[in-house]
Amino acid sequence: MESREIALKVLSKADTDVSYYDQALKKYLDDSQLSLPDRALAHELTAGVLRHRMWLDWVLDQSLTKGMKSLTPWEQNILRLGLYQIAKLDRIPPFAAVNESVNLSKRYGRKSTIGLTNAVLRDIIRHQRHLKPIRSGDKTRDLSIEYSHPLWLVKRWLKELGEEETKSLLQANNRQARVIIRPNRLKTGVLELQEKLRSSGFKASANKYISTALEVENPAVLADDPLFGQGYFYFQDPSGQAVSLLAQAGPGNAVLDLCAAPGGKASAALERMKDSGLLLAVDLSEQKLSLIKENFTRLGLKSYSLICADAANFVSRKKFDLVLIDAPCSGLGALRRRLDIRWRIKEQDIVRLARLQFNILNNAAGLVKPGGAMVYSTCTLTPEENRGTIKKFLAKNPEFILDDAGQFISQELVKDGFFSSWPHLHGMDGAFAARLLKAKS
Repeated sequence: MESREIALKVLSKADTDVSYYDQALKKYLDDSQLSLPDRALAHELTAGVLRHRMWLDWVLDQSLTKGMKSLTPWEQNILRLGLYQIAKLDRIPPFAAVNESVNLSKRYGRKSTIGLTNAVLRDIIRHQRHLKPIRSGDKTRDLSIEYSHPLWLVKRWLKELGEEETKSLLQANNRQARVIIRPNRLKTGVLELQEKLRSSGFKASANKYISTALEVENPAVLADDPLFGQGYFYFQDPSGQAVSLLAQAGPGNAVLDLCAAPGGKASAALERMKDSGLLLAVDLSEQKLSLIKENFTRLGLKSYSLICADAANFVSRKKFDLVLIDAPCSGLGALRRRLDIRWRIKEQDIVRLARLQFNILNNAAGLVKPGGAMVYSTCTLTPEENRGTIKKFLAKNPEFILDDAGQFISQELVKDGFFSSWPHLHGMDGAFAARLLKAKS
């Protein structure tokens, strides 16, 4: 099975369940005998079509008399793959993209669409339809189509940010996220890890905002390197590392992570605790707890316990020095790497999630020791899930106060005492965090 066929199968699977496209892609690639360049192409094609799907469909509709709706899902994805190669991948000659699409049509389309696939893609090339600007007279709709973001989300950001900043954010969301790692501080430091990576053929440079965040420029086989298997580093966006800096976990602490999977913030806390004290990692999914254990084992961490429970209802007689809440959220700050979110999340989900977040926070309040701290974080950009949730919580729980994030991270990542990052401003996932202190008595 070659790259385009794998991409087609994954995309067709994603039509029924987009949230698992990455698992499907990994399985197909693991079962294949593809070279590294061909594996990279399969990933590029799958991610590219998911990322630009709305725009691809708009262009294709210009050349289809009956529109995309007249085709089967498999036929639609064959055309999307062909157009993506023509429009976005300079290294693939247009004629090759057309020929490969026709070959896929012969195997996965109806006989009537074999000639159609050839004609439509050649028509697009001939008339340069993929280069034509979108001018419907509706600015919001045009931006939605051009950058393949849901209309409701573009409307929201235009209202909150204005046109120019919204465009910058939409563009940033359509760029591939960089591969960032953090050193396991129990085994190595930043400079030592950079040298080890260099010896293994990788180049890693420090992030502008978070000194422990290393960007790896040639990461294709990084997860296969012995340094990863031996637990020298963990894959984590700078935004997640910033939250860990806010946590300020220390040796001997009792730490509770209420929404722990996949274990990035919990493992960072344990490393700062020098693998002493106790970290209790809670998650609602047994499968995700297994992933946490796998990550902790690789990193060499031992001072932890795992519990399968609902964060909104978790109870414990023990009180904790630090409680971490990486809350379930809409994920709208992570659109660069979570390609399913823009098509899966609906505007009404935000209200439901904000309610859940408040319930988790409210429950967690009773689990913090007097004089202890709680760090609430999300990977979203909506005021309702971020400041709104904290404001509501503080109004109901006056024993807590906001601790200024500027004490622990760069002021460029701080607004009104909160940690706040944006893809178009900081080159990392959009995220939010608040450090809350509980009165001593």
